[in-house]
Amino acid sequence: MESALQMDDPESRVGQPSTLALETAALGEEPSKLLSGVVALSTCPGTTPGTPQSKNQLKKQRKMAEYAELRKLRREKERERNKQKRREARAQGLPIRTGPSRKELKRRQAITGADGTPALKVAIDLDYDELMQERDIAKCVKQCLRIYTINRRSSHPGELHFSGIRRNGNIHKWFMKNDGWENWNVKYHFDKTHRDLFDREHMVYLTCESELVLDKLQPGCTYIIGGLVDHNHFKGLCHQRATEAGLRTARLPLSEHVDMKTRSVLSTYHVFELLTKVAAGQDWTTAILETIPVRKGAKAKDRAEDAESEPKQLEDEPESRDPDIDSQPSESISAESEPPSGLDS
Repeated sequence: MESALQMDDPESRVGQPSTLALETAALGEEPSKLLSGVVALSTCPGTTPGTPQSKNQLKKQRKMAEYAELRKLRREKERERNKQKRREARAQGLPIRTGPSRKELKRRQAITGADGTPALKVAIDLDYDELMQERDIAKCVKQCLRIYTINRRSSHPGELHFSGIRRNGNIHKWFMKNDGWENWNVKYHFDKTHRDLFDREHMVYLTCESELVLDKLQPGCTYIIGGLVDHNHFKGLCHQRATEAGLRTARLPLSEHVDMKTRSVLSTYHVFELLTKVAAGQDWTTAILETIPVRKGAKAKDRAEDAESEPKQLEDEPESRDPDIDSQPSESISAESEPPSGLDS
C-alpha cells in the first residue's frame, strides 16, 4: 500500500519527464515555453489561495494544464502541415482544395428564394437544459456544431436558429468551450423560445408521435427540431410541449419511402441534414438513403404497393387546405435528443 501511494505522489516523480515534456520534445518544442502561459495551480477555478489541496487535485490540475497546452501545440502543428501540403500542391500544379472555397461558402449563405425568403428555415429547440445530464448536454452541443457545418457546406444553406438557450446555463457554457462559436452563421436566441420568435401559424414541430406526415417543404415555414438528447427517458416530451402550445406537428416520411431493419429514430443533426437535402432538390428516398446510418439497413420501398392509397392532407384552416403535410398514422422519426452571428438578448 505504501509503495502504491508513493507511485501516485507527484514528488516521487522528480527527475522523470512528464507527458507534456515527452510529447513536446517529440514535436520539437520546449516544455518551458509552453508552460510559460499556464495559470498557477493555486489560482485555478474552485480553489482559494492558501487552501491545501490533495495529491489527486494537484495531479488532476497538472494533467488539465498539460492537456490544454498540448491541444494548442497540436493545432499549430496541424495548421503548419496543411500549409506545407498546399505549398507542395501549388508547386506541382495540383488543385489545392477539393471542396468549396471560403468565398463560395460565404456566397451560399446569402442564397434566398425568389421572394427573398430562405429556401429552408429551421430552429433547434434547446429549451431542455435542466432535463439533460452533463454528457448529454455535451452531445447536444456537438450535434449543433455538426448542424452548423452541414448548413454551411450545403449548396442551398437555410436560415438556422438556436432558440431557448438559457443564458449562463449548461448548454450556453458548453457552447463557450468552442472557439469562435459567436461567429457562426447562426441566430442565437437567449432566454427566448421558438414560441416567442416565430408566427405559430407558420411553424411545424417535427416529432415522431405526430399523426401527420411532412410531404414537402413549404417556403416561409419554420421547422422546429427538438434538441433533446435523453436516450428515450422523456419519450414524447417534444410532442407534448408542441401540442400544449397549440403548434402543428409532423413527422418525416421515413416509413413511406424506405424499409429499415431497426427503429426509425434519427439524431437531431440527421433530421436537419435530411431537410437540407430535400430543400436542395433531392427526393425523399434519395435523401433518406444518403443520410441515415448504414447500420439501419434501409432499402427503398416499392412504390407500386402504395400507389393506390393517397394520404389525406392537413387542414390548415376550415376554408383552406395545406398541401404540404399529409395525414398518416405515425410510426416514424424522433429527433433525439461546426460567419456574422445574430445574438438575441
